[in-house]
Amino acid sequence: MQNKILCRVAQFFVKIGYYFIRFPKAKVLDGEGTFVKIPELIKEDSLKKPLIVTDKSLMNLGLVNPLINKLKALEMPFAIFSDVQPNPTCENVVNGYEVYKLESCDCIVAVGGGSPMDTAKTIGAKAARPNKDIRKFLGLFSIRKKIPMLYAVPTTAGTGSEATLAAVITDEKTNHKIPICDPVLMPRRAILDPKLTEGLPPFMTATTGMDALCHAVEAFTNHTYCTKYEDELCKKAVKLIHDNILFVYQDGHNLEARKNMQLAAMYAGRAFSRGSVGYVHAIGHTLGGLYHVAHGEAMSVILPKVMRKYGKSAEKRLAKLADVVGIKGIDNAQKANAFITWIEDTNKAMNIRNSFLEIKEEDIDAIIKWAIKEANPVYPCPQVWKYKDFKEIVNELKGN
Repeated sequence: MQNKILCRVAQFFVKIGYYFIRFPKAKVLDGEGTFVKIPELIKEDSLKKPLIVTDKSLMNLGLVNPLINKLKALEMPFAIFSDVQPNPTCENVVNGYEVYKLESCDCIVAVGGGSPMDTAKTIGAKAARPNKDIRKFLGLFSIRKKIPMLYAVPTTAGTGSEATLAAVITDEKTNHKIPICDPVLMPRRAILDPKLTEGLPPFMTATTGMDALCHAVEAFTNHTYCTKYEDELCKKAVKLIHDNILFVYQDGHNLEARKNMQLAAMYAGRAFSRGSVGYVHAIGHTLGGLYHVAHGEAMSVILPKVMRKYGKSAEKRLAKLADVVGIKGIDNAQKANAFITWIEDTNKAMNIRNSFLEIKEEDIDAIIKWAIKEANPVYPCPQVWKYKDFKEIVNELKGN
């Protein structure tokens, strides 16, 4: 009981504090072909030399080539950092910052999914605070200094990182995730070009899409920090994902559906920037750090299990989301159950697994302690969980 009271008191003061904080929004440029307009934006912003942050797979696929070719055609100098891991590390950030500094760059273009985005944001933070250890960026408002201009170009429709003030980096010494949250991390321009997501493999399309769903569902069921604006963003995101995710999974060339998923990811990202994530993310981050489970896949699997365990605490809010997507029921409990079942059925239709056999018995204690440390007291979840609650979920995730 004491733990619950302390958490709710802390969350109350965070909520009050949020009324005095300006939550910035990225300026959005969307539509097919917008990717190659970035050099024009850089000129408009009176900047001269970008650092392009991406990963090797996108470089090998040639996805970044249209931007590179446009920069060369305009004789605009640039540098590239592509050594970004799927779960980016402090070392990745330091190496990227060294390139930024040595090449005398004055802005950053992040091209990719959540990993390049988070790396780019943290490179920016390091540029703003060069003498601060990256591990000290952990938590809320630890940077508090303007970072270089950041242009965010998502190649997935999932993390919504192009519209968030958060980044997550892995400490390679401990395999522990470092969630960082500060308004200065918000990209100032987001470029949503659905053509960039066209070649995304079906499985990645599925898991990144469910990641976006998780952002919207967690922010909406948390409720404490959300205003009506964030609630509406959550509803829009859930509706778009419900109506489009199977279409993009089955047909990657459906650009209208791709565009809708990009919008959903952005709406969900904006929503959880204030509304916060919850225990799904707290547990998922530990699995990503320990076993390198892809973030979207972790969110896909954990989301319905956590929502079911919340029980009556989340029924009313989940029932509202059921109403948004047209899922029927005679009361809130039935609607909430049907909504969670829809999540499970969608996972199954996209061949997303139901458990993580990677989980080792000897790691469970550390998984739980890390999750509690991340989530309590600041994540305003429908319930305040103790050790035993987390253990039930982790054991369920472990499977047979």
